[in-house]
Amino acid sequence: MEDETRRTSSFMLFVLLAYGAIWGLFGIGKWFAIPFSMDPRAPGGLFYLVGAALPSSCAIVAVLVFERREGLRRLMQRSLAWRFSPFWYLAAVLIPFAVTGINAMMAMLFLGASAPQHWFVPAFGPGFLLFFLVYNGLGEEIGWRGLALPVLQRHLGALGGNIAVGVIWALWHLPLFWLKGSYQYGDSILLFVLLLTCWSIIIGMLVNKSGGSILVAILFHESANFIAFTLRYPSSHYGYLVWLLAAVLAIWFLPRPYFRQSYQA
Repeated sequence: MEDETRRTSSFMLFVLLAYGAIWGLFGIGKWFAIPFSMDPRAPGGLFYLVGAALPSSCAIVAVLVFERREGLRRLMQRSLAWRFSPFWYLAAVLIPFAVTGINAMMAMLFLGASAPQHWFVPAFGPGFLLFFLVYNGLGEEIGWRGLALPVLQRHLGALGGNIAVGVIWALWHLPLFWLKGSYQYGDSILLFVLLLTCWSIIIGMLVNKSGGSILVAILFHESANFIAFTLRYPSSHYGYLVWLLAAVLAIWFLPRPYFRQSYQA
């Protein structure tokens, strides 16, 4: 019971630190009128690099406060375990591509959208793109899936826990919706929450199937970001429906119970 209390306390401190830090970073940027940028050579790019690593950094701090080095060792050992079926590695990479392909086909078939002349249009050079993909996934997933998911699954059930992680994860990005130049600027917050909740259910299924490893979460994160920053394809709101259907399918593979009962991740 004492260990469970410490893990729950770590989770609560993690959320407070992660939200406080991202809003603090947003406030500093607004106060000094620093424009958003993903270029690490620009002041805004430095802010991005710090922000992208906040969830994992805050999770490590929170665990050290309540569970000490032994708790951090357990977190990292479980999170970075790699001995599980190669199928789940492959699924983590391919699911975003499959959903994107279905979305593009639906846009062309039902909305008359035309295929782009060039599909592969990377926003960054290959070196920075590789760094960005690895850094972004690792910088977030120790927090969301390494620390938060096991605690919330124990308290809310497998499905309830993943929905909760999705909402917390999505709302953590809120400052980006008011940062001109960010990829979320001006978008629908409600649709973003829906999208990340669907992603969270799918990622949660992968994490559970891999025995709690966040490597599949990082791969999914990297795959989705690779598509967003390199591919140009016809898209529509059908994409949200496809992601929703994919999440419903993933629910079938989640461990029981889905809600409100005790589940050890």
